[in-house]
This record gives sequence, C-alpha cells and structure tokens, in this order.
Amino acid sequence: MTGSGVPAAGQPVVVVTGGGGGIGAAIATELGRKGAFVLTMDPLVSLDGTEQLPAPAETTASRIIAAGGAARASGVSVTDGAGVRDLFENLGRLDAVVNVAGITRPTSFAKGTEQDWRGVLEVHLEGYLTILAAALPIMAAARYGRILGVTSGSGWRSADAGAYGCAKRAVASVTWQMGHEAPPGVVVNAVSPIALTRMVTAALGRAPRPRGTGAGSSATGGLSLESMPAPEDLGPLGAYLVGEDVGWCNGRVLFAGGSEVAVIEEPRLLEVIRSDEVMSLPHLFEAAATGVLAPVEAAQVSNGGSNPRLAGVFDDPGGAERPAGIIGSCFIVADPRGVAVAVTAALAARGVTCTTIAAGEVADGFAGAAEALAATVSRVGAPDAVVVALDGAPAASGLSSGWERLLAEHASIVDHIHRDAGWARAVADYAAAADRPLRLVTLTDATTGGGRSRAQSSAQLARASRRATGERVAAFAVSMEALSGGAVGPIGELTAHLLCSPEGVALAGAELVTGAGWCGLRSHPRPSGSIVFGGPDLPDWFDAALRALAGR
Repeated sequence: MTGSGVPAAGQPVVVVTGGGGGIGAAIATELGRKGAFVLTMDPLVSLDGTEQLPAPAETTASRIIAAGGAARASGVSVTDGAGVRDLFENLGRLDAVVNVAGITRPTSFAKGTEQDWRGVLEVHLEGYLTILAAALPIMAAARYGRILGVTSGSGWRSADAGAYGCAKRAVASVTWQMGHEAPPGVVVNAVSPIALTRMVTAALGRAPRPRGTGAGSSATGGLSLESMPAPEDLGPLGAYLVGEDVGWCNGRVLFAGGSEVAVIEEPRLLEVIRSDEVMSLPHLFEAAATGVLAPVEAAQVSNGGSNPRLAGVFDDPGGAERPAGIIGSCFIVADPRGVAVAVTAALAARGVTCTTIAAGEVADGFAGAAEALAATVSRVGAPDAVVVALDGAPAASGLSSGWERLLAEHASIVDHIHRDAGWARAVADYAAAADRPLRLVTLTDATTGGGRSRAQSSAQLARASRRATGERVAAFAVSMEALSGGAVGPIGELTAHLLCSPEGVALAGAELVTGAGWCGLRSHPRPSGSIVFGGPDLPDWFDAALRALAGR
C-alpha cells in the first residue's frame, strides 16, 4: 500500500475500487472531502486489463491527503478473492464499499474472443460478488454497512454489449435480490452511471454510429458522447449513496447522469397466464402469444383491464392436431433432465426432427460448442433451430442467513453465463457461415437466486440477437422458476410455440418466465421516475424526492 494517511479513531472507513481514476476517483475524492478515510483499491492496469501501467506521480489518495483528508492506495484487484478478504479484514472497520472497478473489451452477441468474454465477466460480475463476499460478513457483525455496486445502461437498455451487458445485468439482478436479504443495518444498492470516462470513450469509439446523426448506436443503447457529464459530476451522488442517512434505500438501482437521477425499475410481471389444467396447451399458446404476450412485449405495458382477452381458451381443445411448425429440425443441447424430454415431445408432435447433443460430452469453451454443433450438422444435416437447456447451480443449503445463501447460489454464475454465451456464439457463427436463419431458445433454471440472475443475463443477450446478426438469429430466453410436478410440460409447449409459430419471432428478446401452473412475461428494466436537479451537488430536497420516487 502507498500513502501516509491512517484513519482516526471513529473515522468512517470507505473502500473505493477502481478509485485510481474516472468515476471511482470522483467518488473517492468527495468521500475524502466529507471526512471519511478512503482506501482506493486499483491495480492501475490498461483499459482492457491486460497491461500494468506505470505508477502515476500523483494518485487519488495523495490528492485527498493534500487536500487535508485521510486516504491510502492499494493495488489489490477485485479478481483476487483472498487479497480482497485480507485487505478488508485488516482495516479495523469497514463502513462502506463502492465497487467501480471495470475493464472494457470488444464483445457483442456475435463478436469478441472467448478470452475477452471471460475477462469482462470476471472483472465486472465476479469482482462484484468478491466484494460482497468479503464485505458482508464484516458489516453483518457490525450491524452496519453500505455497499454500492456499479451496473450500466448496457445491462438494462436494449444494447448489443455482449459480455459487458450480461455482467452488468447480473450485477443489477444481484443488487435487486440482495435488497431483500442484506443483514440488518446493511444496505446494498447500485448506480448505473454515465460519464465521459476513458472506458466509455473507448467503448463508444468502437461502436458504429447511425449515419448523419450524433446519436449513439444500438450497440450502446443510443448513448452518445455529446451529452455525457464529466466523471467529477457523479462524486456527490456516489458519496450520498453510501452515507449514513441512506439506510432506507436498499436493493435499488439508480441511473446517474450528473444533473439527473432516475430509479431503474426491476423487471416485473406484466402478464401471468394459467398453464395447468388446460384442454390444449398448443391452442392456449397460439392464442395467448398472439393476443396477449406479443403486444404486451412491444408496448411494455399490459393491455388487460377491459374485456377478457382469452375467454374460453382454457377449455377449448382447438384443432385435433398440433399446428405444423415452420421448422423441420432442431438440435437440443441439454444436461440430463426432464426439460429436454418435454421439449422433444412437443416438437416431435409438430413434425420436427430433434437431435440431442449431450452437453456433458462437449468440451468447455466457445470452441467446444462450435465443434459440437459442426459435428452434429455433419452427422444429421443442418438445423432450423437450437434449444439450450443447461443445468444451473443447485440451491444452497445449510446456511443460516439469506445473504449467505444468495452469494453461494451465485458462486459459479460466471461459468454458467460463459457456457450459455458459447452456444449463442456457435449458433450466430453457424448462421452467418451457412447464411441461413436459426431460432435459438435458452431455457434457464431460475429456481435459485443465481439462476434468476443468469436468466436475466440470458434475456439481456437475447435482446440484441436480431440486430447483431442481420436478422439471421432470433434468440429467445425463458426463465424457468419451477421445475417440479406439472411445470415441465408447459415449458416444452412454450418452446415449441416460439420455434414453430411464424408469429413467435415477436417474442425474441422478451423476458419470458414459467412457474408452477403458469407462464408469463416480465418487463424490461426501465426508468420508473427521474429527478432533474442540474447537479452535481444534491439539493436539500433530494432525499425526500428520491424516497417519493422509490415509493418509500
């Protein structure tokens, strides 16, 4: 560690990862100005995380000290679990952590090396989980703590941001869930900032821009450099969100734009449709998808509340035969479980030839998925669709507190997202090489906290599929929140509808969900309310206004 600062007795201690520059430095500086002892945790590497940069003559910590504050700098990385744990345990006290650390590498639905995908997931997602795992035991024992994660609009807007979007959506999901499970006295929130940092400049510089406009591209959700605030403008809000008075705010994601703040709404159920004790599931899904789910997905608001939209469909047997599909063959990539059997049965009833690829026999990594897909094509011919149904982490047991269970269920999430992404990449590459359209359905075991975050990442990735592949690949994501009893059969029929119905493409990228006896559709995350205050300093009424927006 460098720096001469040491905390005074009773002085709050705050760690800021990525505090060497950009938004992290801005928040650290503001915290130092407000009287906290600040530990900036930054290994000072290049934007892509591959090279060690020379030590600067002046650090954030030294500037805080020069201004009369107390600070210290550490080179520990968020990817070093043991190092983070030792660092936190030796601080003496830990009042707050702000996790800004990140890297940028070029990835998208159909582009980016496996190494780049893995690196981005490890820093942005596994790094956040490492911070939570190290900080929460200390804060739980003290019955006080503030944790602020950093997500991104690329994780909740429709943006083709690949690994970055997947990681940041999972960070938001962890934050929303942790708000219900955090220890007494501890709050966990996340900020979705936008500022003209080196990382943002590099990412937007790589993205194609709409011709003749200053707007950002679909790769970044429409963000542009011209309207972004400076990193320094985010310091006051960051410091506020780890302050003592923010204990009422827990499990929230807030967009921060320097002069504006918005509450980002967690995905919520827009439609729930009964799927048990139905005369004909194929008939139900044909009617429900066209009359309810597709228009609701497009509008992101329910069109119910008037005349019944599906009156009588639950008791209507429909046609004697299941409708023939628009596809003739499907590969099903599955770990051994009943879901694959249900999908195969539903597709076979529509005349679709199914070929199972045993996921356990496929080599790890993007190359393994690509090789398995190519080998199956060579053996049985080209597919029209691919279904990926891979096992997730089991539910955690033997842990007394909810936050411990939630962390345990996220322990292998990077591996699972990476595995899902490998198959999406294999499908995208094959569709481009063969110049043929494919539909891809990813069925995610969302019966645990980690599974729910993985399912949200899958949905975020699927949203970019059609644009990213020139309409060759239409990707669907289904969050399976029940896998027992009669829940599996409807999953098979829903999958068959998505693949076989000409109108099914309208639900590509939708946040589809199945439960015990029902299926439905969730909204995409979006701002539910905003505060425009001119910034960067927060007005006296800011807290009251934010409480009102957050419904508190």
